[in-house]
Amino acid sequence: MADRAQRQAAGLVEAGLALASEHDLDALLQRIADLARELVGAQYAAVGVIGEKTLLRRFVHSGIDVTTAHEIGDLPQGRGLLGALLEGGRPMRLREISEHHASYGFPPHHPPMHSFLGVPIVVREKVYGRLYLTEKRGDSQFSKDDERLALTLAAQAGVAIQNANLLEEIKARSEDLAVLEERDRISKELHDGVIQSIYSVGLALQGAMTIVERDPKETMKRMDEAIGTLDNVVRDVRSYIFGLQPKSVEEYGLKRAIEELLKDLEVNALVEVTEELSEAALQKVSSDASGDLIQIVREILSNIARHAHASEVHIACVMREDETFVMKIEDNGRHFDPRTVARGDGLNNIQGRARRIGGAIAISARSPKGTMHTISLPTGSR
Repeated sequence: MADRAQRQAAGLVEAGLALASEHDLDALLQRIADLARELVGAQYAAVGVIGEKTLLRRFVHSGIDVTTAHEIGDLPQGRGLLGALLEGGRPMRLREISEHHASYGFPPHHPPMHSFLGVPIVVREKVYGRLYLTEKRGDSQFSKDDERLALTLAAQAGVAIQNANLLEEIKARSEDLAVLEERDRISKELHDGVIQSIYSVGLALQGAMTIVERDPKETMKRMDEAIGTLDNVVRDVRSYIFGLQPKSVEEYGLKRAIEELLKDLEVNALVEVTEELSEAALQKVSSDASGDLIQIVREILSNIARHAHASEVHIACVMREDETFVMKIEDNGRHFDPRTVARGDGLNNIQGRARRIGGAIAISARSPKGTMHTISLPTGSR
């Protein structure tokens, strides 16, 4: 008896460790059924989980092979003897299942079962389900010691089920963390793309107002261009919401999209723009990174237009021998130190975008005046 008690105690310790290491709920229920059958010494075991109206919403069994289970058909719903056990809150031991008043009998192909032991699985003082054991090995019925052993195992199972449920809640709160990250992404897209485009339209309209009387034809042209830009803004908003690239990149390609930004800067901010854009280098930038790169360029050019008071801007890109894409944007305006300047969303966003695509941005003073933005992006072989 002492040896048996020691084996059972050791088995419960191993069972507790095993249950604590399993976090998937379905796998956990199966583990409970398997461990209970082994520890208590039963031919068959099962775990039933209570759903609405005290019926079983899950039923996991152990000891019945796949073929027999298929021949039996539908799993129990919690009526008959199982239903009677679910309604009560205490263990149940029977020498003969068929003698219980609530027994319905077994469906065709079901293996014969006589002795029975059922105990509750409690989670936070609430009955979560039941542990069922049938056909005591080496005896005609389950003993009081078997009942205590099953209750201990059920208590361990309850703790493990509670942990599994908490893990599922944490994961659910995380599709919530994904929502917050998505909101942050959209806010950055709106700032870097849409707001900058609208600002560009504003500059264009201000410029048109200064020539409305002396050059009505040019005024109409600029207003038509502004309307076209706003149409693109609407399309960009739809693209950002679904995580797509800006429409200009999709329609024109990366080189043409950058040239469109330079054209807007030249016309609206009266800046002389020169460019040396390598088509071969731009083609090395992946489609996933193109959207972020165009937004980085858009933000830098917008900052130049608003803050640098520059008269010249030069942009160039090359592909280095180490397969690193490098783009430089230089202006002759007012220099700023990124370490001491009051940082807004713009500067933080472009640096964040560069990191997201595996690149980096360096900002340095340009001689004799102005600022140089250097964007580096490893591409590797494609």
